[in-house]
Amino acid sequence: MFNRRFAVTGFAAALLLGTLMSSHSRAEDPKPTPIAADLVAELKHGGFNIFFRHGITPNYKDPLSDGQDNPRHTDCSYQRNLSDEGIAQARAIGLAFRELEFPVGIVRASPMCRSMDTAWYAFGRYERDFALKLNGTNPENDPPEAKIWKHMRNIAKILPMPGTNSIFLSHGTAGEVFGAGYLDEGEAVLVKPDGAGNWKLIARVKSDQWRAQ
Repeated sequence: MFNRRFAVTGFAAALLLGTLMSSHSRAEDPKPTPIAADLVAELKHGGFNIFFRHGITPNYKDPLSDGQDNPRHTDCSYQRNLSDEGIAQARAIGLAFRELEFPVGIVRASPMCRSMDTAWYAFGRYERDFALKLNGTNPENDPPEAKIWKHMRNIAKILPMPGTNSIFLSHGTAGEVFGAGYLDEGEAVLVKPDGAGNWKLIARVKSDQWRAQ
């Protein structure tokens, strides 16, 4: 005969076990490490060139192209674009910059819509810069790509406007340009120019690390 009391007791026990397991799992979820307090303090005074990779996209395939790997920069429907998660990620980056009071000066973006949209959702403005459109090819075998790498390294030498940080929205290879490795979507590298024609790689920052300790 079906024992209703036993069934209810068993269900309650299973529910409790599930809750405990869920709580245990959440407790073990790693939290993003915030950027160092001294770096936060420096960023508040400006002086950094920050190169972002665009935010999260739904896949890694551009739906259509304008022939010979030349995506249509004027039509976002022909490109891989930010997902809803990518839009939220960009907005969160912008919010973090405002809350941390990081002054933003120049904002320039690759002409790909995913880069321009990241700039817009994060910082509310941008200037389009074709020289930030990395193609992800080997610069040793691709002279046009090598030219972009050289241009970006030259940008890194330029001091931002006084009291601001300059923002550049590009692609994953931007990290490799500065010796930091390939960037995840929404990730950034911080570069510090010295005013004497040189730059120094300071940090690589994930999108959820823009917060004080």
